[in-house]
Amino acid sequence: MAQDMDDLKMVHEEEMKNYDRIEGSVVSVMRRHGCKIIQTPTFEDYDTYGRYFPQLQREMIKTIGPGGEVLVMRPDVTVPLVKTVAREYPDPAQLLKFGYVSMVFREYYGKSTHGKYFLQSGVEVLGDETPECDGEVMVMAAEFLESVGIRDMRIDLGTVAYMDALFDELHLTDEELSKVREYMEKRNLVSFGKLVDTLPITTIQRKVLLELPKLFGSYEDTLKRAEDLCLNHKMMAALARLKKIYEYLEVAGYSGRVQLDFGFTSHMGYYTDMVFKIYADGALYSLISGGRYDSLAAQFQVPRPACGFGMNMNLLYEVMAEENLLEEMVPSCDLAVIYDKPDRDLVLTLMDWRRKGHSVLGVSGKNRIVTGDYRITAVYENGKFKVGADLLSKEELEARLGGK
Repeated sequence: MAQDMDDLKMVHEEEMKNYDRIEGSVVSVMRRHGCKIIQTPTFEDYDTYGRYFPQLQREMIKTIGPGGEVLVMRPDVTVPLVKTVAREYPDPAQLLKFGYVSMVFREYYGKSTHGKYFLQSGVEVLGDETPECDGEVMVMAAEFLESVGIRDMRIDLGTVAYMDALFDELHLTDEELSKVREYMEKRNLVSFGKLVDTLPITTIQRKVLLELPKLFGSYEDTLKRAEDLCLNHKMMAALARLKKIYEYLEVAGYSGRVQLDFGFTSHMGYYTDMVFKIYADGALYSLISGGRYDSLAAQFQVPRPACGFGMNMNLLYEVMAEENLLEEMVPSCDLAVIYDKPDRDLVLTLMDWRRKGHSVLGVSGKNRIVTGDYRITAVYENGKFKVGADLLSKEELEARLGGK
């Protein structure tokens, strides 16, 4: 535990300023698309995740509530949002578009960073079952990255419905199906192939199943391969919907960044149809993931279709740092005044400057400071302020500070 705690770090002021700028940019995208900005509860009943989404149990941070109940710190935004919406918006026909920026408490790994929680921004649209909704959600996700200067990106688009329609054809046990999904998610093709050889399925079913995790690439070629592998009407219907989503992206100007991937799944487990991930150019991990989850709301007694995505802003920060997209660090304070003995005039002067809106630090000469943190550094002695080689009066130093 001690070693784990040593891995945690503070977020420093220059980072906070950049995070504020990033948050402002993505919230502007949300508002342009008609989203209302919300915040979901930080704590949730353990049973909400333990019962419906056991795959999240390993990542949960648990605590005990005042009444002795087991609570978890939000490992996901979608689940508590859908649960809360069921209570506050009981009309399933009402269109709801929500945007958020929230802390999520589960592990993440980047190229050079990792942590046990991260800042996530995202959008959830409830009540719209159309493929056009899916297309707009993906466009919003791409615009999140564009709003902070990331232009080169790859959008991986797939559909869980195609995969599920194939699985319906196979009639596997829950244990067999769980293993198949696990190996597919990890892209463990060797173990996957050995597992498929043990399944009680036909030769043609085995052929299609083995092709599934390798079914990715350019839109036209991969779609044709997927059509050739269809074993039932539901698989064809999933592809028909995927075509409509692609048509929306084509009109919006994003089709050139799309490649199809029928093999990726999500550990969140609630997606039912379209799924997607977005990668910044050269990144080894996705910054954004999302999809359609039409069955989740029914778990909370108000069935309604839904689609959304989340973006890991900590990973985005890492990518932006590598691509020099962050704002340069500037002095966080206007003035540092170093003194040996503060007199009444100095105290009154510092208070006056602060009231006028300047950020001013008074510091004893016995302490050390980083001068780069201050726009001006002055040494106070006998009623005067020495700045470099200049000896200034209060009025002259105030003039250098400028108006506020």
